[in-house]
Amino acid sequence: MLLTVLKAMAALASLGVIAASMLALASWKFHVEVDPRVEAVASALPGANCGACGNPSCFAVAEAIVEGAMPVTACVAGGKSVAESIAALMGSGSCDIVAVVSVRHCGGGTAAARSYEYGGVQSCNAVSRLAGGALVCPAGCFGYGDCVCACPFDAMALDERGLPVIDIAKCTGCGICVRECPRGPIGLLQLVADDAPIAVRCNAHNKVKERKASCSACCIACKKCEKECPADAIHVIDMLAVVDYDKCTGCGTCVRVCPQNCIDLYAGASSGTHADGAGKDALAEPVAAGASVEG
Repeated sequence: MLLTVLKAMAALASLGVIAASMLALASWKFHVEVDPRVEAVASALPGANCGACGNPSCFAVAEAIVEGAMPVTACVAGGKSVAESIAALMGSGSCDIVAVVSVRHCGGGTAAARSYEYGGVQSCNAVSRLAGGALVCPAGCFGYGDCVCACPFDAMALDERGLPVIDIAKCTGCGICVRECPRGPIGLLQLVADDAPIAVRCNAHNKVKERKASCSACCIACKKCEKECPADAIHVIDMLAVVDYDKCTGCGTCVRVCPQNCIDLYAGASSGTHADGAGKDALAEPVAAGASVEG
């Protein structure tokens, strides 16, 4: 009996040695040398694997950067600090990168009229496939939070109006929310410089009469903002107020004169001087630097 057990143990041990030898041989035969710079660059990346750069993983973008297929600024989510770290590792010196955050161009929410009652899957992409969506406005936010669910940095949440609120202290400007939004391609969500001081909360280009009938918070193309702006930084283009961020000083004149209260002071992550989403109220009570919550 003991001899049988010993033979079985010896047989198993032999099989183990053979299997280990085969694995060692395969590992040696198929071993691929990894450039140590790839591992160094990968360790400098956020590791979120968000896909904003167009690659399936942070390791993949690290390989692309080392191979020269992508610039050191390829990681949008990492921002300037990550780009500079990678540039130092690659010996590229300094790099120029503009930090961006997401901004919502809609203030409708519960103020927007519905064309029908939707009772299906609670998803913006789902409702958009049913007769173009339940909103009368052709450019408004559906309010089901596909962007919120897609954000890998927990930088978005729906407020009581059913509109996504962006915490610009957390927003990395990766652009995933823009791609996930069914109305992202027409500018409902947009990436702007993180110190952009003004946001127009409307994205509709249809006739003003139709616009007013579908939403009480829309831009009515009255041009008061355009006429009063001391920096000539906002103009009504195609029946919608559009900000020229290269000229805008954030003085708040357009916010004061807008009869629809659809222009906000937008507290960029760099400036952090006003509570965004408060409209005219933000002019009276500026928030301490760093209080960068978008509304």
